[in-house]
Formats: sequence, C-alpha cells, structure tokens
Amino acid sequence: MSERDLVLVGGGHAHALLIRKLAMKPLADVRVTLVSESRLTPYSGMLPGLVAGHYQPDDVHIDLNRLCRWAGVRFVQGRVSGLDPDRKQLDIEHQPPLSYDKVSFDTGSTPNLALPGARQFAFGVKPVSHFHEQWQRLLADAGAGAERHWGVIGAGAGGVELVLAMAHRLGPNHSVRFHLVYSGEQILSGYPKAVVRAAEQALDDYDIERHPRFRVSSVTRAGLLAVDGNALTLDKTILCTQASAPDWPAHSGLETANNGFIAVNRSLQSTSHPDVFATGDVAEMVFDPRPKAGVYAVRQAPFLYDNLQRAFAGEPLKPVDLQRNFLSLLSLGGQKAVGNKGRFVVHGDWVWRWKNRIDRAFMDKLQSPGEPMAMGDDRPNKMHCAGCGSKLGPALLQETLPQLPRADRPGLNPALSQAEDASLWQPTPGRLQVQSLDGFRAFSDDLYRLGQVSVHHALSDLYAMGADPVSAQVWVNLAFNHPRLQQRDFARLMAGVGRALHDQNVGLAGGHSTEGRETHLAIVANGELEPGKAWKKTGAQPGDVLVLTKPLGTGVILAADMAAQAPAEAMDAAWESMLTSNREAFEALKTIEPHAVTDVTGFGLIGHLLEMLVEGDLRATLNAAAVPALTGAMKLLERGWQSSLAPQLEPYRLNCDIEASVDDTMTRLMLDPQTSGGLLVALSEPDWSDFKRQQPDSIKIGHFQVGSASENPVHIID
Repeated sequence: MSERDLVLVGGGHAHALLIRKLAMKPLADVRVTLVSESRLTPYSGMLPGLVAGHYQPDDVHIDLNRLCRWAGVRFVQGRVSGLDPDRKQLDIEHQPPLSYDKVSFDTGSTPNLALPGARQFAFGVKPVSHFHEQWQRLLADAGAGAERHWGVIGAGAGGVELVLAMAHRLGPNHSVRFHLVYSGEQILSGYPKAVVRAAEQALDDYDIERHPRFRVSSVTRAGLLAVDGNALTLDKTILCTQASAPDWPAHSGLETANNGFIAVNRSLQSTSHPDVFATGDVAEMVFDPRPKAGVYAVRQAPFLYDNLQRAFAGEPLKPVDLQRNFLSLLSLGGQKAVGNKGRFVVHGDWVWRWKNRIDRAFMDKLQSPGEPMAMGDDRPNKMHCAGCGSKLGPALLQETLPQLPRADRPGLNPALSQAEDASLWQPTPGRLQVQSLDGFRAFSDDLYRLGQVSVHHALSDLYAMGADPVSAQVWVNLAFNHPRLQQRDFARLMAGVGRALHDQNVGLAGGHSTEGRETHLAIVANGELEPGKAWKKTGAQPGDVLVLTKPLGTGVILAADMAAQAPAEAMDAAWESMLTSNREAFEALKTIEPHAVTDVTGFGLIGHLLEMLVEGDLRATLNAAAVPALTGAMKLLERGWQSSLAPQLEPYRLNCDIEASVDDTMTRLMLDPQTSGGLLVALSEPDWSDFKRQQPDSIKIGHFQVGSASENPVHIID
C-alpha cells in the first residue's frame, strides 16, 4: 500500500528515463504520478532529422501515456501553472490542485521572446510541438510563388543544425533563401575549429547566407533591425537563441537563479524547499551552471532516481557528478554529421549513421519498453472490513464535500454538510420523475477527468429520454490506500463530478463512499419531464433517417490503453469524445420532434439499434461507410484489440444481414461498447436538416423502412 505521493511534472528526457527506472525498481510505499500537458514529448536530439525529413513524427516522440501505463505510473494530462510549496500543492489549469509529498520538475524551457516584436513576428524552436506546427505551415508556404527569405537567429549547435535541416528538406529547387543570423564572429562558439569548418562548408553547400556580428535589436514584419542600424529583410524569423524560464517558478516562492530557472543544489534539490527537485532545462545548477542541452538531462536521470529514493528513505543525498567533456554529434542537413569529444573530431556520412543508431537505441528504450511491468503485491498490509465498515472516514468527507461546486436547484437541500439520512427533493408539480443508475470501474488514474466522464455517461440516459436532469447521487469506491492519499484521490474525483454536474445545472444531492481493491464510480441521475413527452427507443417510422452524434471507438481504445498499446492520438480523441456532454444534442432535439432516441453505450451501436427495432415490422439499413470512428480505433481493431465485453456482443450479428462488401473491422467497430457515447436518433428528413444545422458534427448513418418477417431487422451495407 502506498503512503506517499511523488509527482513528476513534465515529460522531459530525465523524467522519461526516471519512469523507466521506476518500473524496474519502484520506490517503497511511494505512488508516482506524471503530469504533462501533452501525451507526446519529443526527443530534441532527433528534431533536425525530423525537419530534414529523415524521420517521421512517430520516430521522434515518446508516448508518455503508454510509458506510464507500462511502468505503473499514474498519468494526469494538464498544464501546471503554479506551485504552493508550503501546502505542497500544484496548480493545474482548469483543474483542482494536485497534492504531493515530493515533486520533481522537468518541464523544459520556453522561447526567449524578450526581443521587441518577437512575439508578433517570430517563433521559437521550443516548445518543439509548437515549432513543428509552424514548420508544417512553412513547408506549405515554401512552394507558393515568389522568392522568400527565412532567417534563423542563433548560431549555436541548435541554430546551425536547424537551418541546415530546413534547407535540406526543401531541396535544391526551391524559392526560399536561408539566412543564419548571429552576434558573434563565428558560428558554434566553443567548438573545435575542425567542427566549425565542417559546419561552415555545409552552410556554403546549401547556399545559406551568414550574417555575423548582427546584434538584433528588434523583429519587425519586414525582418530584423540591428543595434547598429542595419536591417535584414525576412519573410519568416525563427528564434534559436538561449531559451528563457517559465514565469511561474519566480511567483511560487521557490528560489530561482538570476535567469529565472529553478535553483537546485548539487543533489538536484531546490535550494529553498527540500521536497522540490528539478532537472533538465527548467533547473539551474547554481553550484556549476551548464548549458541548456538534452545531454545533461539524460545524465541527470540516474542521480535524480538515487536522490528521490534517498529523500523518501530519509537518507543523505548524493551530489551530481556530470562530465564536462562529452560526445557531441551535429547533423549537417543531409545524412552527414560531425562529431567531437574534446579535440577529437570525426566527420562524414558514417558519423550520421552512428548518431542515428544512438538516437534510435535511446528512443527504443522509451517507445517500445515491452510488456507492461508486473506490479508488486498490492494487497493492503492490514485487514480491511467489508459491509458498512468499508466506508470512507467522516473527516475525509467533511474536508472534501463542502468545497465542491454545486448547482442551486429549487427544492434540493443546498448544503451537503447538513444532509439527512436521505435526500429530500421537491418534484416540480405536474412533471414526471425520471431516474437512472450508471457506473463503471475506473479506466484511468486521471481522476478529475474520470469524474467528469462518469457524469456525462450517467446523464446521457436522461437526455435520451428527453428529461431535464435535476439532481444526482454518487457512489464512490476508492482503492485501498493510505488515508492521506485516499483523501487526495477523493477530492480530485469529486471535483470532477461536481464540475460536470454544475456545468449542466444539476444538483449534487448526496451519495455513499466505500473502499475496496479498485476504484469504482456510479451515479444515480434524477430528472423531470412533462407527462406524455418522454422520448422512447422505439417509435421510428419508415422513411426516417438514423443519426449518430458521436464517433465510435472508446471501447477498443480503452482496452488497448490498459495494455499500454493505445497511441497518444487515439487517447486524445477518446478523451475529447468522452468529455463531450450530450446536453447540446439534447437541447437541439427538444426544438424538433424526434421519433426515437437512445444513447450508444455498453451494447455498441448495433445492440442499441436493435433495441430501437423490437416493436413493429420496421427494418434499419445501416451504411457502414458513413459510421464515424475515433482516430486510431480502426487500426487497433485491425491489430486484434477489443473490449473484454465485445465477444459477448457478437451474437448481435445473427440479427443482421451484412453485405459481403462490408469490412469486418467496421462491423466490430459497430459492436464496440462505448463509454459516454453519443445519441442514436430517428428523425424525419426535414427534422434531420434542422438538427444538422444545430449539430454539424452529427452524422446520418442510415434509414428506416418497412421490414418483413423473412428479413433480419438490421441490414448493413457498405
């Protein structure tokens, strides 16, 4: 059982290697969480190769979610915007704070946009994700018309590699002139002369114009102005100068170096707060400052692991011992490179192949680490009661519940702290009460967003009935853990529940809590509607169109994610879909007259469609080619992934006439059980046109017609 929280902020090189190490040798009684704004983090050493076209994006990115799944590390997606080191809490944008016992930062740096005009007329090479988006736009612009001039400011290793890579990517027959701008006398200050000569020759070979002693004073729409009054006309400007620190460390109470980065001692520990560690670009080793280079972050990783282990054990920390003399390999545009260690220099295409092998070996450790690690025995080290003895403690509830956002609904007890043994609810006179119960086992450690999804999933049943949700009750079963960690989890989970209910004007009426082997969450949703106004599953009419409001695929994506095999783009698509409420579709349907409505959840599209056809002699024709799929879902199905429930849905095929031309993968997608799926609606053609205007993402996937006893109720065509 874990007793303490280690939170890693940022997926830089050191943290990626640390997570791999933690999978092999976990810290005793420590729960580890990674917080990252993105699921993908780039390896900076391969960026020039990506720009030059030697690599694809997948080659140079580490999938942090998959790495964490493999390692047994929790993953929370969010942008850290601040830190309260006294309360030991992280501020995450649009989320509740995340508590820690010890925290480590490896968030990198930001582009230095202090030059006048830089924010408006230039962009930096960091963060790499933003640069790559800008580079794609530049590529699209490069082939259009007249000659263009692109400039890179900065002639260190990064600037030289970047401008050579860009020139190589465009090839000899392009309309772009490249410029390398720097304030010094020569490029690659501090490198051996042989390295400088090799790089200068490459710049000449690509016809890249050099501008030494050009001290930029400002960036304008027309280009660059120098302090001596000279000007350089440019259409695009890329900054590859010394990066700057993010803003939040200086405002958090942490001691920072003069340049704004987190000041750390010889043990990578904050010089002001011993429970805070930092590594990579965001850290400044004040005892021995080093350049902001990925090689140092990689070499800091084993020291970071050792010192975190020692810090949790209460042992003295070890000083970091980093070599100053390391192997440096610089790409020269094409598949050539120059390398040096000290004064020893090598140059040629074989050096690039050497660099490529080193880079790919590094990435292979983090991209394809193998089967998910078998976690140690997680059984609690003491007996836990069942029955009512399994409830969560009152202090935990009293600390969390009053802080939740709550919708003020008439007739509902406004204060959870004053709750009675049962919830009182004054129904609206003349309206019917509607109630539904839904829940699931937790599929993610991102508990705030999990709480939101659970609400959307549960309220969808009411929306499918045409009912306005009024109140909800929640049952939470938290996984066994130390009470302090349980309180943190409960707070984040309920904050997500409270936020989603509040956003849909639904009151939280109460609930129940227990603890067990795994986290589960269920919601009782209560709603109201006018008598005779309930929407039914049945009621579709011949000539109606069949409409789906969300893509399919959450089941297979979440199944693959459990085995650390769901790619980042698939997970992002699944979360975006699950976090989208059906409320807007419900509001649009209220303006028209749907003939039949249901939501697509555990029985998959085909299963829920069959429920719409149980009455009468109606038949549905389903156009498989029109059915939308979430990004990555089809590829995962083709690779053999499926939800554990999917085999039990296979008998639905017996009620379908499936054309031979229909891809079986598409049929399996239509049998995929959905979490927080969309609405499935039968509409007349005129109402469909109106609904489409209000809900442009909805898709017409079929139609209804008169059936016969000799036919199956569902006909699937390609």
